[in-house]
Amino acid sequence: MDTINFNDIRPYNDEELRQALPRIEHWELIPQILRFIYPQERAEDSLQRLRQVQSVEQLQTTFMYDAICRVVETTSTGFSCSGFDYIKRGRPYLYLSNHRDITLDAFLLQMEFIRRGRETSYIVFGNNLIESPLFRDLFLSNKLIQMERGGNPMAFYRSLQHLSQYLHHLISDCGKSVWIAQKNGRSKDGIDTTAPAIIKMLTLGSDSPQQQTLADLHIVPLAVSYEWDPCDIMKTNELFTRAHGGYQKSEGEDTNSVVTGIIGPKGKIHLSIGKPLAPSELQPEEGTDLADHVAALLDRRIQKLYHLMSTNYLAFDLLNNSTRFQQHYDSNVKNLFLQRMNRLASDEHRRIFMEMYANPVLSGLRK
Repeated sequence: MDTINFNDIRPYNDEELRQALPRIEHWELIPQILRFIYPQERAEDSLQRLRQVQSVEQLQTTFMYDAICRVVETTSTGFSCSGFDYIKRGRPYLYLSNHRDITLDAFLLQMEFIRRGRETSYIVFGNNLIESPLFRDLFLSNKLIQMERGGNPMAFYRSLQHLSQYLHHLISDCGKSVWIAQKNGRSKDGIDTTAPAIIKMLTLGSDSPQQQTLADLHIVPLAVSYEWDPCDIMKTNELFTRAHGGYQKSEGEDTNSVVTGIIGPKGKIHLSIGKPLAPSELQPEEGTDLADHVAALLDRRIQKLYHLMSTNYLAFDLLNNSTRFQQHYDSNVKNLFLQRMNRLASDEHRRIFMEMYANPVLSGLRK
């Protein structure tokens, strides 16, 4: 494993970070970003402190941590976290999470790591997100690992094997933790499902039997819940267009989703950390595919961890013309929800919107 070169997918090391900082500094958005993070400080003073950063750890425990805290402070009505007692200090894990927001899902976990004096994890993300040179530098400076999206089948398989080898190298050889989403792309419809293809990818990185290969990763299920999804209108329009066969991603759409997810209002946010999967749980029943078994197991865990919000209960009641969960929301939430939903163009759009918020309740009822 040590002979494999991961330079094509790994994040920046400290020396590369120091080379990237002058490029980051000269992007026109940086003064605006620094003013957002440090509203009481002169931009020039913030820039001067940025120039003095010497390591990835220093960047994360100062600027990245302050930025995520500021996002939570200004765009949410409160953040909470549960399940941290399951995580042993000093042990590496593979955190396998549901995926609602392109960047915050993973960075909320990093914020909590730093707050509790823990080392941050590496983060797997699609290389489609580095269409902007600024985002490329910012992401690779914060332990983000590039995952190929698409390509011809043979080349794509080799890229997945390469990624899996790197993840095993980080966790088993280097003692570093990694965050990865349960499937490629965010959940657009509010249904959190694990792609068996992700589990299969994870088995490609070791010569050990597949079950042992997965056990060596110490998989921890995660669920991130947002009361309001800042990208809900965008997701609704995409789902509507896909249903009618005409969706094609536009240039800059991913960047727009990143920015909207960061700056948009989120209401309450909760991060639930689950108990690591035990090796015995990874044993499938006879005749059951290992990847399908583990994916279904993670689905049950993540759905159980998901923290239902007022908007989920309200959407369920609106969709079903019921008052079953009326104790979980008030008239203010209902008015805000209806105002937002009524910006959509048609009844079908509004049905998709309600289903997006109601589906976590349905998933919970099916547990």
